[in-house]
Amino acid sequence: MVEAQVLKPSDDGPTPKKKRDPRDTEVFPYPYLREANLMWSTRHWERIDLREKMNLHLYYPLQALPHRKSLYDVIIDGILLQESIVEVFADDRFEIPLSPSQVRSYVQMIDTLRDPDDPSIILLIDTISITAKDVKLWEIKSDWYFDKQRGEMKNRILGISPVVENPRTLDRYNLFWVWFPDARATLATYLAFNEHNNSSRLNFDQVFHLRFFDSVIIKEDNVYDRQIEEYKRSSTLEQLLEAERIKNNLRNLEAELWEY
Repeated sequence: MVEAQVLKPSDDGPTPKKKRDPRDTEVFPYPYLREANLMWSTRHWERIDLREKMNLHLYYPLQALPHRKSLYDVIIDGILLQESIVEVFADDRFEIPLSPSQVRSYVQMIDTLRDPDDPSIILLIDTISITAKDVKLWEIKSDWYFDKQRGEMKNRILGISPVVENPRTLDRYNLFWVWFPDARATLATYLAFNEHNNSSRLNFDQVFHLRFFDSVIIKEDNVYDRQIEEYKRSSTLEQLLEAERIKNNLRNLEAELWEY
């Protein structure tokens, strides 16, 4: 007589829950790239809109769960709690480093209400915290390059930045920039939700490596150091068409480099 499969509440599914393979949390090294094989490269800045369905796995859950967190909570916990992410900067050139205490002051803003008749009297002190629901966009800075030895176009992300909406003024701004290679080990320890197959999920490092998200190019490295919106001012449609043109040029370049 074959015994039926015995399940426990901790299994949480139709099969016994297995312990996560440690190899799933390891950061795979980038392939070695010789300078002589770097045939061509360009630099892009992209914007990930979290309101798009393709990007919801980066936005939710708004409240961290025991087994799953939003991308913002993963980054913030890595900076402030675990201190596993140390390369944090105020600009996308990575020239102004930020300490954990400075990052905390950006995330938790103190609003002081004073007496209009006597400013020395403090009536109320309120702490306004930036949480996952306030992050509307993510911006990434990455390099595209053609590896002559492997004969392929590759992408490496250099930096990632949450674009938040100020709860008081509703203005949007970059909260900080994280040097992406320094954050990869932290990102690899958390899984992102996969709505297509719940039993096969990617960690956040794999999500970015495989570009499992939808984005729009907002800037390509240029002699004027301008964003697309600075020279395509007539309409947002023209900005989207310009972003699509840059993306198509990148795709066509890889195809035209081949000879038959």
